[in-house]
Formats: sequence, C-alpha cells, structure tokens
Amino acid sequence: MYNRRKSQINWLILPALLLILPVIGFCQSKVGTTAAPFLTIGIGSRPIAMGGAYVSMADDAYSLYWNPAALARLKHSQLILVHTDYLADIDMNYVGAVFCLGDGHSLGASATLLNTGEMEVTTETQQEGTGIYFNSYDLAMAVSYAFMFYDKFSIGFNAKYIYQTIWHESAQGIAVDVGTLLITPLYDIRLGMNISNFGTNMQMTGKDLLVTYDPATYKQGNNENVYAEIQTDHWQLPLNMRVGLSGEVIQTRRDRFTLAMDWVHPNDNTEFIDIGCEYGYFEMFFLRAGYKALRPALDVSDGFDFELSPRDSGGGLTFGAGLQWKLSKQWSLKLDYAFESFDRLGSIHKYSLCFGF
Repeated sequence: MYNRRKSQINWLILPALLLILPVIGFCQSKVGTTAAPFLTIGIGSRPIAMGGAYVSMADDAYSLYWNPAALARLKHSQLILVHTDYLADIDMNYVGAVFCLGDGHSLGASATLLNTGEMEVTTETQQEGTGIYFNSYDLAMAVSYAFMFYDKFSIGFNAKYIYQTIWHESAQGIAVDVGTLLITPLYDIRLGMNISNFGTNMQMTGKDLLVTYDPATYKQGNNENVYAEIQTDHWQLPLNMRVGLSGEVIQTRRDRFTLAMDWVHPNDNTEFIDIGCEYGYFEMFFLRAGYKALRPALDVSDGFDFELSPRDSGGGLTFGAGLQWKLSKQWSLKLDYAFESFDRLGSIHKYSLCFGF
C-alpha cells in the first residue's frame, strides 16, 4: 500500500514540473533564426482546436505529426487529409496514412505542402511589378514507424526529407522525430514526449546567386567579369521538444471530457504552454477548445510575481468541432473543423478528413 501511494504521489509531481519548466530560459528568444519554419505549423483540426495540447492525446493518424509513438496504439489503419487557409492567403495541405501491421507495430507516411501562390517580381524602379512572376513553396515528406515496448509504453520515429524553394533558389535537408507515450498507473493519465526536427542545417543555393566579380579593382586591364557565387548562411531546423499530460475528467458510456496540457521548448523562441479540452458525446459528436502559446510573465516591480500570460505570444484562442460516423466495424469517417486566432495577425480555419479502414 505504501509503495502504491508513493508511486501515485510521484505522478502528481509531473504536472507541477510542467508548470515550472517554462521559467527556465524564458528571457531568451531567437525568433527568425531557423530554416523551414513551416515545420512548426500544427497539423490537423482536432489538435489545433485543442490549442495544440496533443502530444499525449494523440490516438489517431494526427500522431504522424504530434507524436509518432501513438501510432502503435491504433486499432485500425487510417488516412487523413488536411487543408488550411493559412495567413496571408497561403495554402497548406497535408496527407498522411498509417497502416497497422499487428502485434503493436505501425508504419506510416505523410507529406506537407505549403504554397504561397504566384507572386510578381518588383524592383526599386518598378515597384508596381515587372510582369515577371515566380512561385515559392515548402515541402516535407516523412516515413514513420512505431512499436509497443510493452502494453503501457510505445516508441515512434519519423524520418523526413525537407525542401524549400523560392524562384530559382532552393534548400534541402533531412531530419528525424522521436516520440514516446506512457499510460501511467494513476487513473490512466497519459504522458507523452516528442522531439521533432533534429537534423541537418539548410542552405539556399541557385543560379541567381551566381554573379560577376572584379577581384582587382585597383588594376587596369584585368578581367572585370570573373564568375563568383554568393555563399548564403547555413540555418538550423526548428528543433522542438514537447512534453504533455492528458486525462479524462469525465468518462461514461455517453459523455467524455478530457483535459490536456503541453509544455513546449523550441530552439528559436521562448518556452510556452498549450492547454486544451475535448468533450465527446457517444464518441460521435465533439466540441473542443484551447489556448495556444501561453508564456510565463514575470513582474519584479513589486516582488516576484509569476503568471502565465498570452501577451505578445503570437498564440491565441482556439476552438472547433467534429463528427464521427462508424460506417461498419472496420470503416469510419471523421470530419473536423478548427478555428485558430493569432493575436495581431488574424485568424485561420482548418478542415480535416480522417478515414479509418
């Protein structure tokens, strides 16, 4: 009995740690210092509607992005299609598939495409446009594998190829994600962890970086048009560590109410917390809400005062809904919607379809 109580007390300490950890390094921000920032855009209407607090909630094909370890717990194979009307008229699309191999093993594949659309070239003298148009898009393709280490613990991996291009320039890289998911002995509370985008640096190259150069301007008669190439910097990928807890507050045959919280530590910004909740009615109709990117705020003008604040976080309120149809014992269809607010930048809408087979 003593050992059991001690174990439960240890699990209760975890939420407190998740609240304390964001204080570490809160004053360090390196926004805009990584390549391929599109990799940090959350995938799926259900996770986004819950404020992105999904690393331990993941129990469907959205796990391909949020925590590949959860893929091992899927009972059926799934296919997801996600469309996002992103900021500044940018389109983002995602497709992913998970195949259950049996005995707690799953295999997956996914692709992300962010397209800014066609844009017109402008110059200093032709600020209304030159009549020349160019495209810019970002692409990421991944393969995933997950397995059950034992009935309460699973591990998963993603291997990614990343490609970015703008006009005649492009960059490419590779990265891996590693995730774990543990069902704790305390009321089956779930503890998830995911480290994403650990990989190579990226560097832009292309024919527009070829220039002519005069290596000896102080001499006459030398070659003034020596070909040279502008060397751009190497940029790190947006390495991200996410740890989260989730559990059911209400669990009956008809109603389910789940709370979730994630602590997120990115390498290009300060730590923040995502919180979210989900209500399910007969696991057919769902309502969700959350708040994304709550950051710690310190007030030392009148003692030490710590609070979680959305101020200047770039995050905001999220909410959404979902419907699920059980077409048969094997086949199912889920339709999800999410609204996401970006504080000063406006809001976006996400739509997702998930087929179970």
